[in-house]
Amino acid sequence: MGSVFVVGRLPTITYNPRERLGLEPQLEEYLEDRGALLSVSGPTKTGKTTLLRSVAASGVWLSGGAVSSKEEFWRSVAEKLFEDDDKAANRSMGVIRRELLRSDRCLVVDDFHYIDQDVQLDIVRSLKDLVFDGLPAIVASVPHRAYDAVRVEKEMTGRVAHLSISPWDDEDLLSIAKKGFAALNLRDEESSLARRLSRESFSSPHLMQQFCKRLCRENGVDKTADEAVLLTAPSSWINFFRQSAADTSKAAFDLLAQGPRRRTDRMQRELRDGRTVDIYGAVLEAIANTGPVLAIGYDQLRLSLREVLKDEVPQRHEVTRVLDQMTKIAKEDIEGEPVVDYDEGLSTLHVSDPYFAFYLRWGQTGRLMAEED
Repeated sequence: MGSVFVVGRLPTITYNPRERLGLEPQLEEYLEDRGALLSVSGPTKTGKTTLLRSVAASGVWLSGGAVSSKEEFWRSVAEKLFEDDDKAANRSMGVIRRELLRSDRCLVVDDFHYIDQDVQLDIVRSLKDLVFDGLPAIVASVPHRAYDAVRVEKEMTGRVAHLSISPWDDEDLLSIAKKGFAALNLRDEESSLARRLSRESFSSPHLMQQFCKRLCRENGVDKTADEAVLLTAPSSWINFFRQSAADTSKAAFDLLAQGPRRRTDRMQRELRDGRTVDIYGAVLEAIANTGPVLAIGYDQLRLSLREVLKDEVPQRHEVTRVLDQMTKIAKEDIEGEPVVDYDEGLSTLHVSDPYFAFYLRWGQTGRLMAEED
C-alpha cells in the first residue's frame, strides 16, 4: 500500500495532474519560451513541488529554507552543478554562472518566501541578466507571497511571469481516492467515504493521501486484495480524525499558545465553554472557531473572538501584537512552512499550513465539534 497512497513523496498511481487546469503544459511552455522569471504560487502542501518535480525533475533545485545569503545561494548552486567536484565551493562566481547557463538546466528555488527580503533582492538582481540570456528560473511561493520577486526588485516588472496553482477542490481530491482504491481492489459505494475524507482535507492532497492510507489500515488492507473488498467507515469519525490530528501540528500549536516566552502573569480569559486561557490561547480558539478558514481578516477574527470569549474582547492593538508575535514564532521557532503569517498591511491572517488548520479543527479534545459523528 505504501506505493499507492504516498505522503511526502512523488506519487505515481495516485498522481493527479489536474489536466483541466493545464498546469503541466503551461510549465512546459515556459521552459521552452523562457525570457522571464517564473513565479509559481499555491497553498502549502497542495502539490506545488510535486507538479514542478513532474516537469523539471532534472533542474537545479534549492530550498529557500536553506538560503540565508546571496553567497550561500550561489554556493548551493555550485554544489548542485559540480556534484562530483570537491572544489565546487572554490569556483568563482563567473564560472558558476556560466556553467549554470551552459548546462541548460532549470533553476528552481522552492519555498522562495522563506528567504529574507534583502537576500531575495540580491538573488533576483544576480539572476536578472541570466534570465534575459535564456536561463529558465522558477521560484515557488505561497499565494500571499507570490509577488515577492517584483516587490524586491522593481526592474523585474514585466520580466516576471506568474503561474497560480489553485487549491484542490473535492473532485480533485476524490481522484486520489478513486485511483488508489481501484489499485487496491477496494470498493467505496458512491464514493461516500472518499467524500467524507475530502471534506476534512483543507484542499490538501497530502492530507487526502494520509486519510486514505489510514482508512485502508483500519479496514485491515495493506496490499492489493485478491477479491474486491467493500470499505467500511470507522466506528467513530471523530476518533478517526482526532487520532490523525495527533500526528500533525501539536508542537506548533503549543509554541504559539505559550507565546514569545512562558509567563504566568498573563491575564486569564474565560471562554464560553468554561475553560480559561490567556490571550494567545484565546486568539487560537478564535482562529479555530472560523472553521478554520485559511485567510482571516481582522474584523472576522474579532467577531470570532466575541463568539468564543465569555467576557470583553481584547483591544485591537493587543490582538495585532499577538498576531505579530505568532508570525515571528512560526518563522523562527517552528520548522518548515510558517503555520501562520499575519499581513499587517492587509490586516489578514493567513493559516498557511493545512496540517495546522486540520489540527485546530480536530486536535483539541476540549472543543465541541460542530459536525456530529
